[in-house]
Amino acid sequence: MKFRIKLLLLPVLMFLCLFSRAQLSNLVIFTQANEPFTVILNGIQQSPNPETNVKITGLNAPSYKIKILFQNQGMTEIDKTVYLKPEVEITYEILKNNKGIWVLRMLNSTPLDEVTGQQSSQSIYIYTDTPRTSSTAVSQSTTVHAGGVSGSSSFTTTTTQTSSNTDNRYHGDNRDEYESDRGDHPEYSGPRGCPHPMSTHSFDQALESISSKSFETSKLTIAKQIAGSNCLLCKQVREIMKLFTFESNRLEFAKYAYKYTWDINNYFLVNDAFEFESSIDELNRYIAKR
Repeated sequence: MKFRIKLLLLPVLMFLCLFSRAQLSNLVIFTQANEPFTVILNGIQQSPNPETNVKITGLNAPSYKIKILFQNQGMTEIDKTVYLKPEVEITYEILKNNKGIWVLRMLNSTPLDEVTGQQSSQSIYIYTDTPRTSSTAVSQSTTVHAGGVSGSSSFTTTTTQTSSNTDNRYHGDNRDEYESDRGDHPEYSGPRGCPHPMSTHSFDQALESISSKSFETSKLTIAKQIAGSNCLLCKQVREIMKLFTFESNRLEFAKYAYKYTWDINNYFLVNDAFEFESSIDELNRYIAKR
């Protein structure tokens, strides 16, 4: 009887795993008008400071109520419902329509597996369904002086909000506050697979996000999002691999992350995360073909 119950539960568990993975997607919002904005999804602020290019990852619902608040108070806020697709990155552009009204217009959609590296001017945030917190809350109509990474700025809020210094953001190449942490790693002089390795602060946030997922498929999807939007050290790839229970997922991520790794000549370090020699051999064959 117990065996029959396990057989009945197996399809249910497989369905739940597939469903969990299918709900993950990315949302990109940008403007070429140089008008910084803040992104709010379902009433929760996602980007702590006004910016011109924002990516939200780890979204797990088919639609969200979005509000765009501009730093320029002379611009009317945008309210819209955005619809997402599973395993797809949807890009929206903020621009003026023919009537001179600022609108949010869908530009394109890209499968997550085909998403290229992060743009230098883009900030990436892991979706949160709880308000980002800091030691000081900002109440309505209070002017916030946000010490940004490329200079300070100020804007007046229209709703109660908080700004965060410990958000789930991944750095862009223009983020000077991470330069000292990122460093040039003078101990490594070999070829580089990407511009700058991920900072310790951002990587810790990434590990926390992956670990928070219950399903192995969700962990793998988030890990790929992180790798595809950043530049990793070999030791960071190895740490992510250790978060997976199944050898097949460790191998799949190791293959995927190779092209997003900074010190590619050190890729042998990821072998420590494997349990079987056959996985090491398969990874070596994959790298040799590339």
